[in-house]
Amino acid sequence: MRRLLVLVLVAGCVSPSFNDRDYELKAGNTAKAVASSLSTAILGADAARRHKAGEPYLSVLIGNAEKDALAVQSTFDGVQPPNAAADRLKGTVDDLLASATTGLSQMRIACRRGHLDRLPALADGLRSTLDELRFLAEHFQ
Repeated sequence: MRRLLVLVLVAGCVSPSFNDRDYELKAGNTAKAVASSLSTAILGADAARRHKAGEPYLSVLIGNAEKDALAVQSTFDGVQPPNAAADRLKGTVDDLLASATTGLSQMRIACRRGHLDRLPALADGLRSTLDELRFLAEHFQ
């Protein structure tokens, strides 16, 4: 009985995607949401560059952007790709999500250590990821 309960709980963590189009829409929505989180953090870094925002504000801003991106990544990772083509799309999206969340984590750590001067360079390194996420979001609407 215990094994059955564990199996049911694990199976419940994966949401189905019924066809290619459904999976593409989920990928596009994921890209859009993470692009939004990246945009927020990049705007914060731009404010730091101009000395218009301090560590307490930026720490919360970037921390929340990272938390949101990680939640979106977790949700997308729980979607079952319907076929091999979707597996390839999943790989592309997962690579971008990993880049985004790693960059957001680096920004959060730098900020909380008081290295606001590092935020602009870290944000600049995320701009190409942001562009690619925006492209996917537009492409898979």
